[in-house]
Amino acid sequence: MIRLALLATALVSGNLAAETLCSLGDLQRVISVEYESNEIAVPCQVRYKKVNEGEITYPWRAERQIGYCEARADALTAKFTALGWTCETQPESNPDLAKDHSASNP
Repeated sequence: MIRLALLATALVSGNLAAETLCSLGDLQRVISVEYESNEIAVPCQVRYKKVNEGEITYPWRAERQIGYCEARADALTAKFTALGWTCETQPESNPDLAKDHSASNP
């Protein structure tokens, strides 16, 4: 639980954490976590984008539970991987954030 809180804190440097791109053939899905504030890890929401269809949904949201959005995004990525999709985390636009994230989540 402490690791999740630290990871969530490390990810909250901008309003959008790292994006995970999942691909299967020509199909692409992007999974990410959005934050309302640059200073705290909640409230947050999981952003799910169907790239080919141009459709964006927000299947999960947390008001107070730190780490919930990150755990749901990770679970969705794991589900796609189990179904045969190839998923890769895209680097963050903030180099300091990318360094922090890779150090806390190898």
